[in-house]
Order: sequence, then structure tokens, then C-alpha cells
Amino acid sequence: MSDFKQKTTLLAMMSVMSAMTIPLTAFAQDTEQDNNAEPLVEKITVTTSRRVQTIQDVPASVTAIQPGDFLASGINSIADIIDYTAGFNINRSGGQRGRGSITARGVSQQGATAVTAIYVDDVPMTSNSGFADGGALFFDGLLGDVQRIELIKGPQGTLFGATAISGAVRYISRDPALFETRGSVTADYSHIEDGGNSKQYRGYVSVPLIDDKLGLTLSGFKADDAGYVDQVDPATGEVVKKNANDSDNYGYSADLLFEASADLSFRVKAIKQKTSFGLDASVRLASLEKEEVYGKLTTDNSFGSDEMETEMFSASMTYELDFATLDATTSKVEYNNVSAIDFTSIYGPFLDMLTGNPVGTTTSAPVTYDIWSDKNVSEIRLTSKNNDQYEWIAGLYHAEESTDNQQSLIGQPLNIVGLIASFPSEYDETAAFGNFTYYLTKDFDVTAGMRYAKTELALRFIQEGLLVGGEPSDKQLDTAQGDITTYLFAARYRPHADMSLYARIASGYRPASSNLTVADPATGEILSQPVTEQDDLWSYEVGAKGDFFDGMFSYDTSLWYIDWDNFQTTVYFYGQGTDGNAKDGITAYGTEGSFVFNAGNGFTLNTSVAYSRSTLNSDEPELFGEKGAAIPGVPKWRASAIGRYEFELSSGIEAWVTAGLRYTDSSDGALVNGDPSNPLFNLPSDTITQVDLSAGMSWNELTVTAYLNNAFNKYAYSNYTALSLDGVNADVVGVPLKPRTLGATITYAF
Repeated sequence: MSDFKQKTTLLAMMSVMSAMTIPLTAFAQDTEQDNNAEPLVEKITVTTSRRVQTIQDVPASVTAIQPGDFLASGINSIADIIDYTAGFNINRSGGQRGRGSITARGVSQQGATAVTAIYVDDVPMTSNSGFADGGALFFDGLLGDVQRIELIKGPQGTLFGATAISGAVRYISRDPALFETRGSVTADYSHIEDGGNSKQYRGYVSVPLIDDKLGLTLSGFKADDAGYVDQVDPATGEVVKKNANDSDNYGYSADLLFEASADLSFRVKAIKQKTSFGLDASVRLASLEKEEVYGKLTTDNSFGSDEMETEMFSASMTYELDFATLDATTSKVEYNNVSAIDFTSIYGPFLDMLTGNPVGTTTSAPVTYDIWSDKNVSEIRLTSKNNDQYEWIAGLYHAEESTDNQQSLIGQPLNIVGLIASFPSEYDETAAFGNFTYYLTKDFDVTAGMRYAKTELALRFIQEGLLVGGEPSDKQLDTAQGDITTYLFAARYRPHADMSLYARIASGYRPASSNLTVADPATGEILSQPVTEQDDLWSYEVGAKGDFFDGMFSYDTSLWYIDWDNFQTTVYFYGQGTDGNAKDGITAYGTEGSFVFNAGNGFTLNTSVAYSRSTLNSDEPELFGEKGAAIPGVPKWRASAIGRYEFELSSGIEAWVTAGLRYTDSSDGALVNGDPSNPLFNLPSDTITQVDLSAGMSWNELTVTAYLNNAFNKYAYSNYTALSLDGVNADVVGVPLKPRTLGATITYAF
């Protein structure tokens, strides 16, 4: 089928799909309203601009997700929700919760430092150091006590700072109850076809400890995610562990709100989450032709351990002044990712040979990775009261982050030190930011914003062991410093109450970083950059959003263009990778739109479509990329159709049926220009179309939902990694889609 026919067929399918549960343009049906008397939709408010606004009034592309209905339909990770969000992408590295990278529009995860900022309320969760795997790990907070998720596209360097060049994801927590106790408990059970059984329990309770003064929310979850990839013995091909990619996840939080007076409030919040597994979902493939070595959903990867633990503590104060609101937040975020895989068959004989011991002496040779980050942030912000003449925000920000990345290979039982390497880093950032909005008329306003930041990252490189000559070394590498200014310019015009037009120009950056050195093996000449310089991204966007026919039709559309200069990425010398900057830049452009049809009789239809194109501006020999090459991880097309039909089953019992379609185009896996020293092969991901179905009913405080995700059991790989072993052959793994999953949830709310 031609590309044009494929896209036409897709759009036709979208137009007739009824779908899941929430309008992705953040409009929600008000089922209590009389259809002839009131608009069919209410406009959801967000805090994307650090003040309360309706989405229609935000001069940027924003999606607001209310996660409850997704969770009821068995979609319980932020990665799956992103599949239903126009303009956002997810790279599912390993297929496990919180592993991979979140990107938006034409920006992909190039380099080790994250391109998308993750926030819980006003607390930044993302590491600013690439040496803490910030670009490969993210906080998946969907199972916590979340009222709303805001997905903000485009660089957000002015209000959200470094690592927001792609955009930002914000988990917005519910305020603790001050008057009436509320809460809910949910049990979710599901079965993966040819896989295992999953169990998930979550709940929260919010209690007013002192009416109108003090409220406390306690929440928690426990999720046993079943596996569906079998581990095999590479020598025999026999299955040694079925459904080996299962994982255990849990988390809990406490949130305390104290309203000291009508003008002064304090809030303290703590979160802990942990996820662990022994094998990820990567499947071993035989070649670039994508055939499995041992059969469908099988791998010979070693079973080991991988644990990710995140802790967050924050304290904030809000004080209402006569002219502005003062917000002050201090936070501490720690995460630790420890993984170990046994490579005795590979390194055991090698270590025995280096030490002169008989082969077989080393009975265990685990490779261990221990990555941690400790980030402390303080922010103070003044936000003017809303008025019809002008509005402003001004703030100060300071962050200190200590990280370490320890790697080791130690043979047992003789404690043979094959390699111990460590990359401790210290990051410091101080910034001042603000923006000013002036209303030329009540329907036309302009905004200008700026953020000035000073950053510094210091790095040590410590190593010892037989594999590096046996002599220990401890080097303080060049310190990276930066003075960065980012800007925001926006204009917004409202032709009438139900329509907004906007234009936006914004910039973002990732901070400069110290860098590990790579030398020419023949001459000893240093080939890598001593410092990876900051990269800079400018975005130009125009958009329109609104509704008509009393909310029967809603829309949110935009056109955008991105100029990404000096971008940070991974460069290779003689097959060894390190961080660096491209010599030239990337140009990206695209369009996206979300559309809602609300018939007013219980039926809603939501569709979204996004197109993006991101390419190199010139030849990049160190990246093995040629001018015009597509940037890896950026699909041209993303689309979804979601909707819902609600009806009364009987007196007091409401019911609904839903269906959802999500589509992701293929994207390149690497840049290539045919250079034999390039360790990466370009193996494009599969084109993926999935259908999700659900039905449910509720009466009084009880809600029951049955769901069927990936209903047609689509078998495909969301991404591939193909590494060259000898310049000709490749070691290939792919991350498969989760097979068809049948499940049910039951929720009791009070």
C-alpha cells in the first residue's frame, strides 16, 4: 500500500472510531448540563504559564490529561498515554516502567542529558547531568495521587529552565481535603496473551485534620506487572524462565496542607517509588532482517537485577500579597538505579587468563552499574494578580546536584578487579527569570519573557583494574561553565470568546558539561571535546484553538518550525562513544491538531494527528550522518482517535463503551553514511497501529470496567538497537509491543 493510501486509510479509520475516555484537547463533557441551555464542554484550567488559565488562553500547545479514565482502562504508564497525545513521542528503552526517553515534536533524545523536563507540581524531577542517565530514565508518576498531567510542547526554557528544550511534563497533585474526607481504592487484574497475570492495587485517602485549616492526603500503589518475554539458554535454545520480564513496583506519598490564614498557606509533600526487574523486554534478533533468533518473544539476555528508587521531599509556601502571589518552594529529589548482569561466560575465562589462574576459577563475573543523583532546588516566584492591563511573573532559582555513575566488573570468588570506573559530577545552577504580558486591548495581548542562568558542571574520572592496565587513576576533568539567556515572545488574539489565535517564539538549552576523553589508539591524540558545549534551540509557532456550536466541536491546531544549533549528541571515534556537539544543526518543522466532536447525547469522538520532519543541516562525519538525514526517534506521523458513548443502563446505573486507535509511523534508529567504523546500524522501527477497547458501569460509589488493550494482538517492535561487532555484522535487539491484554478494574470511591 502506498504511503498516501496508508495515511488516507488511517484518517478514514479515525473518523469512525469511538474511543477511550478523555478529550486530549482537555475539554470534558459535563453530563449534568442541559444540552439546550449550556455549552457541551467546560474549559479545563492549567498552570502551564505558572498562573491559572484555561487552555484556550495559553499561547502555546498544551495537552491536559485527567488520568482516571485511562487508569480504569488498564493504561497505567505515562508511556502509553503519550501514544494518545499529539506531538509527543516515547522511546521505550527496554520496555520497563520509567526507562526510555520522552520527547516532543522534532526533538529527539540526542546526547546523555535529558531534553524533556519532568515536574511534580513545582519540583523538577529530571537530572541536569548526563552522567546520571538523565536522558534514559524518567519519573513515571501516573499511579500516584495525580489530578492532572500537563504535557507542554516546545522549548520551555524561560519558566522551566534547562533540559526543557523539547517541552515539559507536569504531574499536578490534588490539594488535600480541608472540609470533607474523600478517597478511593482500586484493584486491577489482567492477563497478557501467552504471558503472565498482572495485579495492581492503588488508593488514597484525604482527611481534614482541622476543618478549613489542616488537611492530609495519603496514597499508595502496588503493581506486579506480568512478563511476556521468555529467557532461553543460548546453547540449547530451551526456555529457562518464562515471562522473565515481569516487574515489581510500589510507591507511596504523603501530602500535608496547612491554611494558616486566608492569605498564607504551607504545603509539605513526600514521595517514594521503586521498581525492580530481572530482565527487560528486549528480544534478541538474528540480523537486520528482524528475524528472532529463538522464536517469538524470546531472548538469550542474561537474567540479572535492575532496581530504580526515587524519593522526593518538598516544602512550599504561598502568600497572597495585595499586588501579587508569593510562592516559595524547596525540594530534594534523589534517585538510585542499580543493575547487575552476570557475564561469567564472556569475562570469566578472560580474567583467569590475565591472573594466571586455571580457566574456570572465576565462577561469577557480574557487571554492575550504580547510578545515583541527589538534587536540591529552591525557587521563589512572584506572580501578579490577573487584570485587564498587564500581568507579570518574576522569580529566582537555584539548583545543586551531586551524581555518580559507578561501573564494575569483579570476578568471584577471588575478588579479581577487572574494572572499577566512576564518574562523580557536581552541577550548580543559579537563574533569574520573568515574563510580562501587556493587554493592548481586552482581546489582544503580547508577552515577553527572559531567563538568565549561570551553570557549572565539574567531573572526576576514576578507574582501576586489569582491563585498564592495573594502575588506578583519578582525574579532575575540565569544568564546564555557561552563561545562558533564553527568551519568550508571544502574541495572543481572541476574535471572539470561543476562539484564540497565537504566535510564539521561544528558546531553550541544555547546559554545558564536562566530557570523558577518547584518544587515538595509535598516536594517543585526544579526539574528543574536553567540554560538551551547551546547545540552543529556537522554536517558532502559530496556532488556533477554540470551539463552536456551543462546544459541539473543539479544536487545537498549530504549525511550528525549530532551529536546533550545536546540539549535544553521542560521537564515535574508532567505535568508542562519548558526548560531543554536532558541527552544524538540525532543522525541524511540522503541524499537529486535536479535534473533539461532542454530539450531546453521550457520544464523544476525539481525534489527533501530528506530522514532523527533522533533518541534519549538513554532513556530520563524527555522527556518521549526511546532510538531509532524518534524525533518529522522530516519526513523521503520529495519530490517534479516542471517544466514548455513555448511556443509562437502568435507574441509577450509568454505563459506557469505548474504543481507541493509536498510530505511530516508523522512525530511523540511527544516522548512517556507510562508514565502516560506525558502530551503529540504522534499523527503523516498525509502523504500529493498536486498538484498545473497554466497557464499564457505575452505581453509587462503585465502578467496574473491563478492557482489552492491543485488541488485535499487533506484533511489532517499537524500537531497535543494532550495534556493529565487526563493521559488517550487528548485535540486534528490539523492544516488542505488549501483547493483547484482557483485564478488569473495580473502584470504590467515597
